[in-house]
Amino acid sequence: MQTIDKQILKKFTAGEKAAFDMIYSAYSPGMYSICLRYTRCRDDAQDVLQEAFIKVYEKRSYYNTEMSIGAWIKTITIRTALNYIRQNYKLILTDSEQMFEQDATVNEETTVSSRKAELLKVLQELPDGYRTVFNLYTIDNLTHKEIAEHLGISEGTSKSQYFKAKKMIHEKLELTPKYNEAI
Repeated sequence: MQTIDKQILKKFTAGEKAAFDMIYSAYSPGMYSICLRYTRCRDDAQDVLQEAFIKVYEKRSYYNTEMSIGAWIKTITIRTALNYIRQNYKLILTDSEQMFEQDATVNEETTVSSRKAELLKVLQELPDGYRTVFNLYTIDNLTHKEIAEHLGISEGTSKSQYFKAKKMIHEKLELTPKYNEAI
């Protein structure tokens, strides 16, 4: 990734296209990965990425050059992906705290292993609600309370969707006991 200095950031906020192009080149590969985690396919991920960077450019005057440009772009990208999911996918989130409480002993800390490509494929196969909550909690480090606020659901629903997503991932990957402990 290129280093983006404060001069480029100031030119970007002033609307200079060359500065925006440099920021796009530096951050679009990472943001595409985020888009791919939330969507069902590469075409949808491309649509979300394009929409996110349009918003980045349109909202450039709100960017504070003293803050991390990467974090700001990531926030816009995630919100754009969530909006895309709401508009284009049938996002079904069911409230099932009972199921969550039955298996409260499941390890909540999840790491992504070297099986990244396989995991990404499995994530794309998950139902939209499961995939969205799993990504927000595991990869983007939101709490269940924050997820509930973003998606307009209860914390219990968030926990339930996360638990179901983990269970489905385990089944699809047919995880070995050693790997199973990591997820």
